[in-house]
Amino acid sequence: MQITLNKQPGLHISAKTREIIVDITVYLFIILFMYTAASKILTVKAFASTLAKSPLIGSYNMIVAYAVPIIEIIISIVLIFPLVRKVGLYASLLLMTAFTAYLSYMVLSGSKLPCHCGGVISTMTWQQHIWFNLGFVALAIIGLTISRKKK
Repeated sequence: MQITLNKQPGLHISAKTREIIVDITVYLFIILFMYTAASKILTVKAFASTLAKSPLIGSYNMIVAYAVPIIEIIISIVLIFPLVRKVGLYASLLLMTAFTAYLSYMVLSGSKLPCHCGGVISTMTWQQHIWFNLGFVALAIIGLTISRKKK
């Protein structure tokens, strides 16, 4: 007697639903990165000044102050194009993980620097910002996982 199980473990999500979830994830990253990049560029001197006080960045503040918004804009542009969207999601995951690691270091080191991440996000506490970033890390992982299942 042969038993064949065709059930796959996990939740079955239709191709259209997967596409919608990935699109929403991508749009959220584009909004986040373009908003924070614009805010950083518009206040680049204040952003660089805040970065100069950071124990990790210090004298590299001007490079970082210009590099971060440029990287955010480049990732946003990459996310727009379906052929390279997965690369953009990996880049988003990497950038958000780096930001989260930096914030975690700042909290663990006891630094009391203000956050100058851009606009409304700057009003968050360091701990709130870590949770916010972890939410976007999770979004990137979900987007990548769902993208991988497309066939």
